[in-house]
Amino acid sequence: MQSRFSLKLGKPFGIKVSIHWTFSLLIAWIVFISVNRGLEFGQIMMHILFILAIFGCVLLHELGHSLAAIKLGGKVQSITLLPIGGMASISEMPEKPRDEFLISAAGPLVNVVIAGLIWFYLSVISPIDMGEITYEVITPGNFLVMLLTANLFIVAFNLIPAFPMDGGRLFRSALSIRMSKLKATRIAKDIGQIFAIMFIITGFFHNPFLIIIGFFILLGAKGEYEMMKYRDILNNYTVRDVIKKDYEELDENDNLATAAEKFAHTSPRGFVVTSGGKYAGILTRNDLIRGLNTNGKEGRVGDLAGGTEEDIDTDMVLFDAFKKMQMKKLDIVPVTEKGKFAGIIELEGINEFFLIRNAIR
Repeated sequence: MQSRFSLKLGKPFGIKVSIHWTFSLLIAWIVFISVNRGLEFGQIMMHILFILAIFGCVLLHELGHSLAAIKLGGKVQSITLLPIGGMASISEMPEKPRDEFLISAAGPLVNVVIAGLIWFYLSVISPIDMGEITYEVITPGNFLVMLLTANLFIVAFNLIPAFPMDGGRLFRSALSIRMSKLKATRIAKDIGQIFAIMFIITGFFHNPFLIIIGFFILLGAKGEYEMMKYRDILNNYTVRDVIKKDYEELDENDNLATAAEKFAHTSPRGFVVTSGGKYAGILTRNDLIRGLNTNGKEGRVGDLAGGTEEDIDTDMVLFDAFKKMQMKKLDIVPVTEKGKFAGIIELEGINEFFLIRNAIR
């Protein structure tokens, strides 16, 4: 979920890590609440430091998932820290239920280890009297105790059997041993929605933040089930089944005014650009708008047309192509067959293909 609205923090183990801009709203909210409570500057800073420590644990949690996925053959694009937690973008998740179980369990296990280390320190290395600990504000004296508690909460919360939490995936992987992954996902989705409704109702009477979590679970459960339906159907087809060969063309020497006129009358997702009758690239609507703003109407189409980073072959499984296009946010990509240009596929076309196949099966 990396975007221009995220601040890049680094690339541990080759995984891009960033923090979303909305995280600053969380810090601002903590400061606002702390000031209203009459806390001093030092106390406010302790609260901010505590939140940063929690999100450090969340980052380690997501790295646990990511490294387990890589170890089991998956591919991890990035990790983004949000005010509601972390999100690891795993582009290729191993298919075996056992692998999904191990990957899902790795995150909470990291927090169990962190909590265990803190407990060992407070019990053996530097013992404290738990009866003297106060919990009204974060202080140097209760910082580690509160962090231990926070890690145990992260474990408990993530083990709720509801998507998109780890518990939902653990539950699905266990069910998948006895049934199809689609059916297992549907059952996990239904149970997750029950939890979501409970969170929302409880939030109206206690903590409004639970309402946000409830809707987050509702959307996550629905999204996961929809993706599984796409996977279940599109895995049975290849790119060849949706390739488009009656595409719109532009010559590389056409000017942008000509391209704009054709876009206005035909409204395609993009044009195939040719040079001497051979494929030379793709010109998308966004490419055209940027070109008109920078090069003007007399700009040359060939200067804007380009290929894509993705290698889409006619024999590629359609769901794999769909995931690649979604990951790269590509509406249209060229398709090759035996190394030669064969046509194009459009994300919109894949979605329409899915809707039809889903309706008739």
